[in-house]
Amino acid sequence: MRAWTGLLLLVSSVVLAVPALFGLKVLMSATSLLTFASLFAAFVLVVSSASIAVFAQLGVLALIRREPVDFGGPVMPTPAPSSGAPSSGGRRALRAVPFLLAALALLPGCTAAPPAQAATPAACGSPSPDQVVATAALQDGKASPAPHRVSVPLGSQVRLGVSADVAADIHVHGYELEYSVQPGQPACIVFVASQAGLFDVEAHPDTLLLQLEVK
Repeated sequence: MRAWTGLLLLVSSVVLAVPALFGLKVLMSATSLLTFASLFAAFVLVVSSASIAVFAQLGVLALIRREPVDFGGPVMPTPAPSSGAPSSGGRRALRAVPFLLAALALLPGCTAAPPAQAATPAACGSPSPDQVVATAALQDGKASPAPHRVSVPLGSQVRLGVSADVAADIHVHGYELEYSVQPGQPACIVFVASQAGLFDVEAHPDTLLLQLEVK
């Protein structure tokens, strides 16, 4: 019976990896960690990871412990552990194995975000009819107009134009595009909105210019 319980706990720990990986995927693709979806995904990840570790540990302990056999005779003194029995230190190390396995299972997704790719800006001419135009300006360290949201159909071309009164690096989060603008020289880049979501366009280090809502 204890063996079946141990197997059930181990299977449950494997099943719990599904919501844990889902939460991890949502967090990796999120543009902000303060949204409801990101906070819920973080909660699911923490609870699932803790449950995996606990269930795996209980399952292993249930499998390695044997049920005592009662023969109805007098109680005999418990013999000293043989040299082949695990020591207390060995048992403690064994209990740590499930936690290590859970950590290793989640490690591949816990990588840093990909580095931004350098984009090649060009002078802002007339946009084509099929392009979605998004423009912003950096003046006195602030966005002008105030940070706003631009709706972009998924799969369409975006022409992003930014002007600035000082040299600045522009970063399109999510798409990981980065390019530089010079004072008095508006620059544009064109890219395909291939990912759905809400993406910040910032002037580094942390000045929000606008957001692209791709859906």
